[in-house]
Amino acid sequence: MSKNRNNDDGRTSSSLGRRMLLKLAGAATVGLPLAAYLGRAPWKGAPSARADSGEPRSRESYWHGTHFVQETVDYSALDSGVIRARINGEWRDFMNRPLHQDFIDWNFGARLDMINGAGPMCLDGPHSGCLATYGANRGDSVFSLNNAFKGFGFYPKESVLENSLQVILDNWSADMTTKLNILKGFYEDQSMWDFRLLSSLELYTTRVFETHSFLNQMANPIATICWLAIPGSYEVRAIARLIHPDDPDIPEMDLKRIHWTNALHDFYHGGPFPEADNLRNIGCIYYNVETFDNSPYPGLMGVRVTPTL
Repeated sequence: MSKNRNNDDGRTSSSLGRRMLLKLAGAATVGLPLAAYLGRAPWKGAPSARADSGEPRSRESYWHGTHFVQETVDYSALDSGVIRARINGEWRDFMNRPLHQDFIDWNFGARLDMINGAGPMCLDGPHSGCLATYGANRGDSVFSLNNAFKGFGFYPKESVLENSLQVILDNWSADMTTKLNILKGFYEDQSMWDFRLLSSLELYTTRVFETHSFLNQMANPIATICWLAIPGSYEVRAIARLIHPDDPDIPEMDLKRIHWTNALHDFYHGGPFPEADNLRNIGCIYYNVETFDNSPYPGLMGVRVTPTL
């Protein structure tokens, strides 16, 4: 993975140079029908959110033309297992640890049950986690705290990511039975996954419409994600990194990760063939720091199951 380097003001910049051309389609595709329908950004005309002082809260802009840049996460020390993040204005180091095996076994087992028809195809299971974030304000609420259900998955290890992605692309027009068997094969092989990371997409944010969770994670990239695993649940606490596919300074491995998540999403949910130079959706990498088991059993009930920091 290519490294970041810290600037004097604490921001990060990639060691990779700018690519030859900026891709123009990605930022303009998702969400524009909604914006056109509304005729304006939804917070415009809404009462301003005010702090305790009674003064309106400002909204920081993260956009550089067609793409945004998140300046609150530094991944330059990942080879040493450290992910740095600016939380509440202060840079801190966190250990990027593998997800706990009990969570992995439950999540993959539940996915395989659904594929095999042994479990319900429900959204309160392994695919959908409830993401909690805080720290910014869009101007249409007095709160920055936000919860949002999102689809979460996993990234293959760097050594197999390109080949795994090619399997998806080669079978893009296959029937659903073939697609489900491909997914089944992926989930039956835990050795192919990088369990330090979780994957997701930010489907709705554009320059003219920013979700609460997007703004929170850009300003304050700390997140907790809960999964309902009846009768219990699991919670992952992570550092959130958001990457726009039109950013010319994305390290190549992270660009492949965004390609993977876009492709896997549209492979099953439907969408255009994901060209590497024309990706639609913002990619999210969640660097696991802590896992909690909230199952209602003695010795668990909300205890941290990752090693002590």
